Amino acid sequence: MKILGAGSLHLIYALLVLLHMQTSIGSNSTTTDDGVKCIERERQALLTFKQGLVDEHGRLSSWGSEEEKKNCCEWEGVQCSNITGHITMLNLTTYSYDLQFILRGNLSPSLFELQHLIYLDLSGNNFNLNHIPKSINSLNKIKHLDLYYCNLSGSLPSQLANLTSLQYLDLSYNNFNSVKNLEWLSRLSYLEYLDLSEIDLGKVNNSWLQVLNKLPHLTNLSLYGCNLQDAIPQYFPIINTSSTSLIQLGLGSNNLTTSAFLWLFNFSNSLVSLDLSSNQFRGPIPETFSCMTLLEELFFLSNQLEGGIPKSFGNLCKLRYLNLYDNHLDGMLLELIGNLSGCLQLSLEVLYLGENKIKGPLPDMIKNFHSLRMLSLFNTQLSGTLPESIGLLSNLEFIYISSNSLNGTISESHLSTLSKLQVLSMSSNSLSINFSNDWIPPFQLDVIFLSLCKLGPKFPSWLKSQRKFSYLDISGSEISDSIPKWFWNLSSRAVHLNLSSNHIYGILPDLSAQISNSFGLRIDLSKNKLEGQLPVFPVNVTSINLSENRFFGSISSLCTITGGKLEFLDVSHNQLSGKLPDCIMQWTSLVILNLANNHLFGKIPSSIGSLYHLESLGLQNNSFSGEMPQSLRNCSALQFLDLNSNSFSGKIPTWIGERLSSLIFLLLRSNNFSGGIPLQLCWLTNLTLLDLSNNNLSGNIPSCIHNLTTLAQQESSSHDHYFIETFANYEYEVSYVDKASVMWKGMERDYENGNLKTLRLLIFQATN
Repeated sequence: MKILGAGSLHLIYALLVLLHMQTSIGSNSTTTDDGVKCIERERQALLTFKQGLVDEHGRLSSWGSEEEKKNCCEWEGVQCSNITGHITMLNLTTYSYDLQFILRGNLSPSLFELQHLIYLDLSGNNFNLNHIPKSINSLNKIKHLDLYYCNLSGSLPSQLANLTSLQYLDLSYNNFNSVKNLEWLSRLSYLEYLDLSEIDLGKVNNSWLQVLNKLPHLTNLSLYGCNLQDAIPQYFPIINTSSTSLIQLGLGSNNLTTSAFLWLFNFSNSLVSLDLSSNQFRGPIPETFSCMTLLEELFFLSNQLEGGIPKSFGNLCKLRYLNLYDNHLDGMLLELIGNLSGCLQLSLEVLYLGENKIKGPLPDMIKNFHSLRMLSLFNTQLSGTLPESIGLLSNLEFIYISSNSLNGTISESHLSTLSKLQVLSMSSNSLSINFSNDWIPPFQLDVIFLSLCKLGPKFPSWLKSQRKFSYLDISGSEISDSIPKWFWNLSSRAVHLNLSSNHIYGILPDLSAQISNSFGLRIDLSKNKLEGQLPVFPVNVTSINLSENRFFGSISSLCTITGGKLEFLDVSHNQLSGKLPDCIMQWTSLVILNLANNHLFGKIPSSIGSLYHLESLGLQNNSFSGEMPQSLRNCSALQFLDLNSNSFSGKIPTWIGERLSSLIFLLLRSNNFSGGIPLQLCWLTNLTLLDLSNNNLSGNIPSCIHNLTTLAQQESSSHDHYFIETFANYEYEVSYVDKASVMWKGMERDYENGNLKTLRLLIFQATN
């Protein structure tokens, strides 16, 4: 994954080069005035290229053979020389477009007939695993080639070595084969920008270093996820002074160890941005980093660094961004902050220290870091109270101090001067949020994470002023109140609302008119005291959890969810009644469906077979009847199927074993199933829990049941279900764990989380 800082540099550098190219080769706006027409052979080459593309939204609608479109110098993305008429620039990047404008299809060799191209950018399009044509060597004048994220494959053609005028080359994030030789790069001696991220360079050993030594003009180098090996020989020669022009270096997500420092410190006098994230660096942070006096960004997250921060770091007067997240750093926070208190405290804007073993309270001296925009101390061992001096950091935009042992009260004086604050993350501490009822904060928050902080008993009135938030989590915050009407009118940008595990009561309004955004909504109001009928939700909702409340009536209001994005629906442990409607066929993205512990009845509609992505189906403790619908066999992704305590009848279908091979939990207890136990159940080799008790089954237990060795011998892997959420430009996983009730030795026990994963049971008792 590209770190945000490095990705920004990629885009900024590309834009600067583009501006330079435009001034040097002319723009298409002058072609008409000067009467310049494109070369017919080049026009035909572009039309042939277009024929191999799928352009669903007409991005290339200006490209055509009609008379009024004959001058290709006026086509979208095309620029010609206003002297010769040759095409010199083709810019079809999708950076400035939505995903729907991506071009798909073939990378036609005809494109490389444009032998006067100086600038070619196809980044972000989808070329269906095409190879780079060998005819690329005809572009011997090209200076800028960007094929970033184009879904290309195959081997890198050796003909790239003929592009000796190249200054900018980006081949990153494709599906190329492993590279065994990089010698061709040494011929591109004018290169200033090089990005080969996600290309496997593990087989080139250390020759990549020798090649870099032959690129004297290189200023930007990105080799993220290239499987660079851990050993750099101590005898490796010092880089020539002509090669120490490197400004930005990204080596994240490799297998580098501390031996790499010997090479890195050759660039002490030039490096501005250095990314060593997700490698194998161990031990203390070397003092030698203090020699990198021009350094502005240092990414060291997700390594195994130990100890503290060297005191010499305080002398890095230009350092703006320091990311040491997810290491093994320890010691007192007071000492670490103290070691940063030289001229660095005037420049530092972003400080990530989360996921380390740092102890103690946040020291008062933090107030001296006047430029600080982001402070991340998530999941350290932070303790004590939060000093009011944090309110002196007037530039602060992001506070991440969740999952610590902080205590005490957060008052208005902590936050009243933080007018730029966008993210307030204090969840999972022993904090009490105590603002006066009429306080209007000076900020507009985008993210509010205050889970397990004390905000109640009244619903926090200060939220009334927050009209732009996207994420809100105030679960478990001791609120014993109804949700005020103004809350639902707050933010049309909301994508994540979690008010679960409180004592919230009342009736929910029609939410379809209150919350509307194009990204989808995840809402969790579970474990409260809400009542009334289920509300109407926005059509594009993605996750609904209303479990453990007091809702009653039909679930037909959910039929308005037609956006095709719904992945999660849990309305279990309520008082809902009626039949399961046919409209469930609209929820084709559904992964979790939990309707357990309600008063639902009738047959399961055959439309349930449309839920091809369904992994967990919980219908237990209702009054469903009839046979299991045969269409359920289409739900081949099912891992958890709980039909306990209903009135299902008929034979246990053989297709359970034939088609639902992913099943891990199968619970059919307390129904009216009859006949024998089908042999096909023996085919469920992943099964760890099978309960057929209290039915009308007859005959013998199949001997092949003994073949279900998973039950008795194998260790169970995680059975969690994962969902991807995006937060602050990162994707992260949200998990859901199944729950089951098992009758064993006359006692009913509930299992969830870890204890369900370790359960191994076959239960057949109380059958005929």
